[in-house]
Amino acid sequence: MPEDEKGYRRNVAIVVFNSVGQVLAGERAGKPGALQFPQGGIDAGESPLEAARRELWEETGLRLDGLPVHESEEWLAYDFPPHIDNPKLRKYRGQQQKWFFFHWDGEPHNLDLDAHHREFDRLIWTDLDTMLERIVDFKKPVYRRIVESGRQIIADHLAQTAGKNRDWC
Repeated sequence: MPEDEKGYRRNVAIVVFNSVGQVLAGERAGKPGALQFPQGGIDAGESPLEAARRELWEETGLRLDGLPVHESEEWLAYDFPPHIDNPKLRKYRGQQQKWFFFHWDGEPHNLDLDAHHREFDRLIWTDLDTMLERIVDFKKPVYRRIVESGRQIIADHLAQTAGKNRDWC
């Protein structure tokens, strides 16, 4: 998808959470302690959901084919710092992200971080507050909004799932 009139690159970001409300976090390759959710650009002709599934697989080795629990209605934007590390991103002012939430109860250590191109040194389950504390500063406003809305999205889904599981007993 081409950049828009404001110079933002279209991007997707993915929150994967488990049945105890933890989120899947990647520790950035070569940046110990820096956590991030999987994310990446949208290719030409690709829908945001297709991009989310592809980016999740490329960055974590996790394939999720079902529907997401939630897809953000709005695109959340952040500006890059003046001296962004990645040369291919320098032509953009920042990124506009569509966020997706998926439920998954697997083990991060079983995932293949080299499925495509290594983005993370390791994957862990953690809580939303830790994500907000350990994301790079220029992404904090977007992460703050995701953490605030994510708490309710995750809680609502887990409550619905628990209710359905009780119905089967």
